[in-house]
This record gives sequence, structure tokens and C-alpha cells, in this order.
Amino acid sequence: MSRFSATVWGARGSIPAPAAANTRFGSDTSCIELRCGERVIFLDAGTGIVPAGRRLYEAKRFCFDILLTHCHFDHIMGLPFLLPLYKDHVTARIFAGHLLDGTTCREMVEGFMCPPYFPVKPKQFAARIDYCDFRPPDTVDLGDGILARTFRLDHPNGAVGYRIDHDGRSFCYITDTEHQPGVIDEALVAFVAGADVMVYDCTYTDDDFARFRGFGHSTWQHGVRLCRAGKVERLVIFHHDVSRTDDWLEALAEEARAEFAGAVVARTGLTLSL
Repeated sequence: MSRFSATVWGARGSIPAPAAANTRFGSDTSCIELRCGERVIFLDAGTGIVPAGRRLYEAKRFCFDILLTHCHFDHIMGLPFLLPLYKDHVTARIFAGHLLDGTTCREMVEGFMCPPYFPVKPKQFAARIDYCDFRPPDTVDLGDGILARTFRLDHPNGAVGYRIDHDGRSFCYITDTEHQPGVIDEALVAFVAGADVMVYDCTYTDDDFARFRGFGHSTWQHGVRLCRAGKVERLVIFHHDVSRTDDWLEALAEEARAEFAGAVVARTGLTLSL
């Protein structure tokens, strides 16, 4: 495996989509695992982090980071079920910087995992956990030559995009965000410019986008426009709406490749080497 790789564990948005029509692209919500040398970094903690964490623990990898884009349920609902966090020989860091009201990362997790909403509190985690706060556009030094640059996105209640730089390569994770029709955000273009891979919020298409203005999401066509403007080689179409079946996504993959050769539709198990 490459010294820098990304594996998709969940590519759905809003809610999981378990159904017979969704077996090829998967049903879990947002989670991507980065391997930077010996380091493991999770981007978001949707339901995809549950099998990812189990696999990580079985491989006896007991140290990892979690970078959260925001705390809407589809991006954090896997956290209480993350097996390694209940083991006392595990070390983890959880990062959040999207909150607009001064709430800290620790307070956010404690507010999410508490009765009557959930019976298990974070104090029942046995792992050594550091809750880390930042504010975009901070650059977070993760150690071992891994830098996480941050960018504030346009999404209800706030969200953060990440650019992970390691070993001369760059991986951008830009979800959840809404673009303005007919407008290219030059600041975002500068943020992703020259990256090897950009994962982008492609919940909608340009044809149906007008019906969902204000929902905080974007389109795969706008992802293509950003890649072209920023000279990004590969686009990963991500955050699939629950209504998108395997057949719909297969058709999208063909259409997107015809429009932009570097486009691929995210599916559970997809691994990209940078």
C-alpha cells in the first residue's frame, strides 16, 4: 500500500441507506480512513467508522486521530459505537473546529452522548482521549510531517473542509458545503489547488439543485468545476443522498467520467493511493 492512501468506509449523507438496492456502493454514512505512513486518521465518524474501528483494532493499531467536519448526526453517529474507544490501551485524538458558538469539542461529544438521547456517556470510554479545538483557517500539525489545513464551509451550523498534506501529496475533504450557482469560490479554489484528490459534497445534481437551496449541499458538476479551476487531478463524488440506488450511482459514474476523466463515485471499500 502507498505511504499515503485513503479508504472510504461510508459515503452516504443524512442517514444510512441499508437496502438491497445499495449493496455495491454501500449504506454507511461519512467516514474516510487515511493512512499516512504508520499513522491512521479518520475523517468524520459516521456509521462507517464502526466497521473501520473494528478492523483497526483487530490489526492491533491502537493510536489514531478523528477529524470532524461538523457534528450533524450523519457525521458523528458512529462515535459511540467505536470499539477502540472502550479499550484502555488505546490513544485517540478527536478534533473539531466548526462550532460557531464557542462550544468545545469535548462539550460537543458530551452533549451528544448523554441521556435521554443516548445511555452511554463519554466518561465510559476507557481510551486515553484528547479533545482538540481549532478555528479555521488554522493549520493543525498532526505530527510526523502531517499537516491538516482547514477551511470554513457554507453549511447550516458550520462545517470545516480539510486539506491533508503528507509526503509531498495532498488530499482534500470538502463536505458538507453549498455553492452559489454561477459562482466559483476563489478562496476554496486556492485551498484545494494542486491537490491529488478532492472528496466533494455531491448530494445533488445541477438539474435538481434549485429545489434544495439552503440545505447546505452541492452538486457533482460543481465539484468538476472546482477541480478544473484548481487543477485537481481526481474527484471523489461523495455524500450520496439516501435515494441514490446502486443503479443510479453506476449511471452517474459513467456520466461523470465522460465529463471529467478523474471522477470516481465513492463506494465502501474504495481505496485510493496518492
